[in-house]
Amino acid sequence: MKSSRTKSSFLGIGVVWGVMTFLAGQAAASAITYTGSSGNLSASVTFSLTGNTLHVTLTNTSPSDVKVPQDVLTAVFFNTTHLLTPVSASLNGSTVFYGSLTSVGDGWGYYSNLGGGGHGKNDGITAVGLGIGDGHSNFSGTHHSLGGLDYGLLSAGDDSATGNTGVKGKGPLIKDSIEFTLTAPHGFKLRELGNTVVFQYGSTLSDSHFRGNLEPATVPEPGTLLIVGSGMLCIAGVLRRKVF
Repeated sequence: MKSSRTKSSFLGIGVVWGVMTFLAGQAAASAITYTGSSGNLSASVTFSLTGNTLHVTLTNTSPSDVKVPQDVLTAVFFNTTHLLTPVSASLNGSTVFYGSLTSVGDGWGYYSNLGGGGHGKNDGITAVGLGIGDGHSNFSGTHHSLGGLDYGLLSAGDDSATGNTGVKGKGPLIKDSIEFTLTAPHGFKLRELGNTVVFQYGSTLSDSHFRGNLEPATVPEPGTLLIVGSGMLCIAGVLRRKVF
């Protein structure tokens, strides 16, 4: 009987360990969000890291109608000390206007070591060449030349029936969010992104752009893992007493 109880207790410990390990993995996942606005323009970008997979969700959050090319969100610039690797991009539930697309990644590229080309930031994800990198997409197997507004983000409040020919004559355009997937190298931490990013609109660096600020309390506290670990030890201790 004691042997049976011992096996059962150790099985219980194994289950607890598995559950706690899963929870610890969930707790280790973290995300930070930057938001910014200027006049009728507003945007957000969220960086979410799980393991070495980085998801970047870029959204044109403005409730205003897109009437001119300068209202279309086409890039986000940020700082890192590690080189990222672009993998893929998805519509994130968004709708495509003024054309069709095969892959969202055909129209966006990730570039690093931008120097002054990213308004002071060294990395960027862009739908427009902007004279940086080699000017081609790299979130899909097809490396298209990046130029104009194509694949840019319309606002959340856009009315597709309006807008001048500089907007409606381009395409595809996306309303209003894209999620990019990148691989981050060992040692990459979200904190190296810093406190600000830059949102870029239109087809040139001189078009509208503004700073996005880090939203407070968007990274889980390190204490979360401590709580999970403590809970695991406590439960394991109870099971151990039952065994002995």
